[in-house]
Amino acid sequence: MAKDYWEWKPVFQMDPIKSALLVIDMQNAFLEKGSPLEVPMAREQVPVIKKMLSYCRGKGIPIIYTEFCIRPDFHYKFYWKIAEQRGLRVEAPYCELWDGKFETEIYPELKPLPNERVIKKFGYDCFAETDLDATLKSLDVSQLLVAGTVLNWCVDSTVRAAYHKHYDVTVISDAVSSYDHAGATAEDWCKMELNLIAEAFGRVVASDDVIEEMKSIHQLKDKNI
Repeated sequence: MAKDYWEWKPVFQMDPIKSALLVIDMQNAFLEKGSPLEVPMAREQVPVIKKMLSYCRGKGIPIIYTEFCIRPDFHYKFYWKIAEQRGLRVEAPYCELWDGKFETEIYPELKPLPNERVIKKFGYDCFAETDLDATLKSLDVSQLLVAGTVLNWCVDSTVRAAYHKHYDVTVISDAVSSYDHAGATAEDWCKMELNLIAEAFGRVVASDDVIEEMKSIHQLKDKNI
């Protein structure tokens, strides 16, 4: 029976003590107007992600950002070879995703604090060839709150990887985005992906509900101290 993502009953509680917020690829390349890789919907999620950042910072919940970038020794072969057909340039100094360029930097409104980790990645999966897993384990994190772009590319790949690494994953439904491509609209991609994730890989919850649930867990723990 087909269900929409909000119809699934939760199978785990979000615990702020065990959680980290992962902000995936909210960088200039995807958010700047006119960029070849522009994801217009991603700009709509900025206020929501700012709200989540504020809450997590206030509660001491770790925050980790990722940046998608490439260089000659820092890429997957297929991405490099298919780039021209996608209208992308991969050679320096033209490549918008060249490591260290403006386009790979986090969007200014979401700028990380000095103590917040930024992980550079060259694939869609935030765990692949990075130290994300080791970082989360060092923080004793077993639950991931996921926000960012692109939902059906890097977010999807990361959620699947996190699931297979035994993390409890919650995708924040109003803090992820897609774009019109491959025969579907951004909205269609989001609906299909969120429904799939909720059925197969983790919870899908709106930002206000995430915060309310975590507040209730905080209050319960405070009472038991």
